[in-house]
Amino acid sequence: MTVPSVPPFGQADYENLARHLWRRFLREIPAYRGISERRIVPSMVAALGRIDAAVRARRAFTAAELDEFQDYGRLRARLGVPLEAVLRGWQIMISEIIERIGGRETWQQLPGSALMSVVSALLAASDAATVALSAGHREVQAQLDRGQDSRRDDLIRSLVAGQFTTDELRGHAKDLGLRTEGLRAAFRVIGSDPAYTEWTLRQCPACRPPHGLTALLEGDAVGFYDPRVADLPLPDGYVGVGPTTKLPELTRSFRIAGRVAETANLFALPGRHTLDEIGLLVAVVGDPDIGAAMAGKYLTPLDHDEASPILDTVDCYLSAGLNASETANRMFLHHNTVRHRLTRFEELTGVSLKDPHVALQVWWALRYRELRARPREQ
Repeated sequence: MTVPSVPPFGQADYENLARHLWRRFLREIPAYRGISERRIVPSMVAALGRIDAAVRARRAFTAAELDEFQDYGRLRARLGVPLEAVLRGWQIMISEIIERIGGRETWQQLPGSALMSVVSALLAASDAATVALSAGHREVQAQLDRGQDSRRDDLIRSLVAGQFTTDELRGHAKDLGLRTEGLRAAFRVIGSDPAYTEWTLRQCPACRPPHGLTALLEGDAVGFYDPRVADLPLPDGYVGVGPTTKLPELTRSFRIAGRVAETANLFALPGRHTLDEIGLLVAVVGDPDIGAAMAGKYLTPLDHDEASPILDTVDCYLSAGLNASETANRMFLHHNTVRHRLTRFEELTGVSLKDPHVALQVWWALRYRELRARPREQ
């Protein structure tokens, strides 16, 4: 059985439906009011045609079609329509198409399976288009925001560098609509898509005025937020959070957040971290001379062939609280094997791992070894 095309079927039908949808937008979506019909309707007509063609052929959108859907989102961002309003309009469009499918006499004479098939294809196409138009909207919105809010970037850059006096900072903060009282915490996110991370964080009320700011700085999403308003979202990547402090004292919080994020990145520890949580790893990264000295003292004496299993066992032993039985359980080794490796380490280095001072130095040496062995993520 041949399944008819999804209505509307022709250019005139696309245009009629687009104008009908535009009237609904004006009634139901305030963000579209004040925008000329000729700025919006042609893109709706084109979108309807692309959807009809893809659903009728039961195929995915081409790369060119997806880019045109991104243009759909880009246009609305340039016209000042928020993404939530764009998505609401898209929902209205898809619901109108489905309603017209169900009300068409041709469809009423077909089995329900045919109707379900085309509706499923329509919804799949809608999902793909939604992803594309959202990406296009976010891209332009991020560009607009960065252009309009260069003062925001300058403020964060100066805070990181500690270049403001207290009075200057308060003046700039007020210009950006920031409250100058209360406590804030700085953050830095190292990730693969900093622009999207910045956009995501700026959707959080705690990260935008009057409570906080977010910007791109040296390829990372950087800013400060008010933890009393909302918790910091957890974007993909390595997130360092500094201590809470007053606005004029944020430079120290930024410095700590940056060191924590860099440490998490170097040790491949994704997620959100504070200095309290990541601890001495920050010092391992920040003072490689100590790590090199500890490695020379505790790791160099080991024979190359047996170094790896011995050091892995020592590392597990330290993390297990110097408990050999627990170490054996974690490593799936016989207890005697663990004991032999620990004894061999102590013989070669001339130290006792039971000495807390020695244990700390060996741990530092092992972390330095890990750091040197791990390629830094870009």
